[in-house]
Amino acid sequence: MSNKINFSEQATKVINTIVGLKESNPKAFYGGIVVLLLLFVFNFIGSGAEDSKAMSTNLVKGDTYSLQSPNGGRVLLMGMPTFGSAGSGEKTNVCTVKAGTKATLEEWTVVNYIHYVKVTPQGQQCAGKSGWTSKIHLKN
Repeated sequence: MSNKINFSEQATKVINTIVGLKESNPKAFYGGIVVLLLLFVFNFIGSGAEDSKAMSTNLVKGDTYSLQSPNGGRVLLMGMPTFGSAGSGEKTNVCTVKAGTKATLEEWTVVNYIHYVKVTPQGQQCAGKSGWTSKIHLKN
């Protein structure tokens, strides 16, 4: 019982001190509120890294990975590591493969801050061909 009274008295003292600070020194009071809000905001901004499901950067040449599209479609393999689209022409596009196709990693590079990997798909699609795609398409 004495713990509850003691806690209640301490809480009352803290609240009275805070209210007194508001009246005696409003700059310190509102500055403290701003600091607490900034700490709260930065805590949530910086906490997204733990939830990230990005693939680790430990790629191994010769290992087999699964090609997946984040949008559920087919994966485009290009002749060089660059942006492209299915309609951009025969010279830049090697082929497209279904999501889930296994592929062997040949090499990787970075172009304009985007990670690209060169893979050789296994199976009937794109037999004997290799092409570049974004690293985001590789899954273990």
